[in-house]
Amino acid sequence: MQSSIEDKDARWRVIATDLRAAILDGRYAPGGALPSEPELVRTYDVSRPTVRKAIDTLVSEGLAYVMRGRGSFVRPMPERRAIMITDRDRPDLAAPGNHPDVQEFGWDLALRDADPDAPLFTGEKITANRDIAIMLSVRPGHPIIHRRSMWHRGHTAVIHGASARLEINSYTNADMLPDWDDPKRHAQYRKRPAFFYQSLVREHGPVRWMTLTSARIAYEDERVVLGMDYAEAVLLIRRTMAHPNGHPIEVTEVKAPANRYEIGYHRELADDAEAALTQQELSGNGIDLVI
Repeated sequence: MQSSIEDKDARWRVIATDLRAAILDGRYAPGGALPSEPELVRTYDVSRPTVRKAIDTLVSEGLAYVMRGRGSFVRPMPERRAIMITDRDRPDLAAPGNHPDVQEFGWDLALRDADPDAPLFTGEKITANRDIAIMLSVRPGHPIIHRRSMWHRGHTAVIHGASARLEINSYTNADMLPDWDDPKRHAQYRKRPAFFYQSLVREHGPVRWMTLTSARIAYEDERVVLGMDYAEAVLLIRRTMAHPNGHPIEVTEVKAPANRYEIGYHRELADDAEAALTQQELSGNGIDLVI
């Protein structure tokens, strides 16, 4: 009985292995159809559930997708772009004035064309949940400033009609900026791209920086926001502005689809490690974001 179960288990693995090799070898073109379920049942002399388990494996690996009523297809691989980690001037990515649409089109055009149900950026005072409290070394429920910015990189490759997206969240202990609620100061925090960081450094500097990267399977809400498919991994880049003793002042977290972005380092990508890359050089090197 045990041997029979193992044989059945091995069959779907054999099918998945054969199809995976054929996809990676280019025998099935991106977007092209894979053999139908009846074909695979006949070829491998197995049941439909065994075939479906093999196909589901390829779907979970990001190599295939299924269209109900039409069959299974090779998933087109997107153009991979880069996120560059720098040890030079760190930009405040969550600042509205640094949003790429504002930079390219100006405030009026960027805000006029923005989706009212999906704002380009937000900034508000909230209370820390458990994860944010750990990031900032505060107690859960402590007041924090949460700034969020969504970048839609329309020039990148398109998968199933969705352009690549980046989600940027910034978290700051509200005690660090007691004038956040002052209307005049708040307008400056919003309109002047460097003002938020300048205020933190002026009041709490000197500062040090720490950047960590990780990846995990995306949560459901992240898949929706970032336009990702089921079982895709999300790339997480977390940069912390801290006191010299390591106590956090502000944390910026970037979330990106891991199958569309890879990480590079400024000193390795730039011809001159001490020189800043221009916007044209960034674009020419496939770099969508500098953190």
